[in-house]
Amino acid sequence: MKSFHKNDNLTAKKTDSLHVNDRNSLFLIPLLSLNKYNRLWFNRKINSYLCIVILNPISIDLMKHLTLLILTIFALSSCSDKKNISTKIQTTDIPLSYAKGFTISKNDNITKLVVNNPWKPGEILDTYYLVKNDSIATPSDGEKIKIPLNSIMVNSATYLGFIGALNELDKVVGVCNADYIYNPFILQEVKVGNIADLGESFNLDIENLLCLKPEAVMTTSYNTEDINSKKMKQCGLPIIYNVEWQEPSILGRTEWIKFIACFFDKSEMADSIFNDVEQKYNEAKQIANGAQNRPTIFSGQDYRGTWSLSGGKSYTAQLFKDAKASYLYENDNTATSIASNIEQVLIRFNETDIWVGTQEKSLHALEQSNSKYRLFKAFKEGKVYNYEKRVNGTSGNDYWEGAVVRPDLLLKDMIKVCHPELLEDYELTYMQQLSKE
Repeated sequence: MKSFHKNDNLTAKKTDSLHVNDRNSLFLIPLLSLNKYNRLWFNRKINSYLCIVILNPISIDLMKHLTLLILTIFALSSCSDKKNISTKIQTTDIPLSYAKGFTISKNDNITKLVVNNPWKPGEILDTYYLVKNDSIATPSDGEKIKIPLNSIMVNSATYLGFIGALNELDKVVGVCNADYIYNPFILQEVKVGNIADLGESFNLDIENLLCLKPEAVMTTSYNTEDINSKKMKQCGLPIIYNVEWQEPSILGRTEWIKFIACFFDKSEMADSIFNDVEQKYNEAKQIANGAQNRPTIFSGQDYRGTWSLSGGKSYTAQLFKDAKASYLYENDNTATSIASNIEQVLIRFNETDIWVGTQEKSLHALEQSNSKYRLFKAFKEGKVYNYEKRVNGTSGNDYWEGAVVRPDLLLKDMIKVCHPELLEDYELTYMQQLSKE
């Protein structure tokens, strides 16, 4: 049996031990295509493109011997590599200020990270034991990961904002949907081939991902079975679940920088970054408290007959509140969006002062997309804004990357829009007012 590495030509050759002819064919089966051959999954210590010799029925005995050999290798590798212990370890909890989606605890040798299941309160989504020395034994109820990571693949541009703040972008070896990334460094590395674009996040090019051999893959999770994550786990890739987008508060979402920093052994740096952002955010709130009035505001735009309004517990609604703006659904308990349509929105918001979160860059383009938009008071007075101040030539938008790490700047943008007199010298960072043409 021969092991093929990613740079080998993926074609099988004749060997001294096995004669290959038209009747007994030798096939190279990549790891992901084994489902119709009683799929065998291998420990990640075995090369991801280990080949299996599949013979026709007249050589079934040989196939059985090869299968037994492969499983034996797998078992031996697993036994020698995991070094897990079944008992619990003693760790000290590290307090968090806002985040609800994860916990951190530590002792002298191990950092324990627990990701909570946001859809099933009280349940754990996954557990990670981070060690600097791979010989340290860890409990069997979680994934052992050696830190600091030297390579990582991320399936969301949002994570790049955190990783960039930690000065660890050079560790990224793979991304998804590069056209939707804003970060100039990442885009340049994709362009020259140092970072792989693995396609759609819901349909990853897992064969190429295996060739990258990242030490970990950071991905999100959903309230449903994730086929990509299942495949990656079966191939032996360590999966790090990041569900920052499920946090109930905007600063809680930013606090996930502490979670990501643990994998790069930069907890102190993350604490410093977060404390600075938290202080600046609260300072901006204090500025907004000096406002003499609360202008009315709403967000979104019609898309194929549906207008998604911000729920009262969403990040956008929290920004409205902290910027001292009045929002019709500010007392609503929805954390995501409220589905509506343009007719209903016109009834409820036609006299609203400010409109944010449109997808167009000009009032003319907005009117061209739907002539009913001109009926809104905010449109007539030109008080319409988008979140596209920092975009690139493709579809990258720093609102989805940098603003997650710097909500203090996003709040200042909202205050500037709602109360320009309070921040006369401040220039918008992520938001911009729609031009007439």
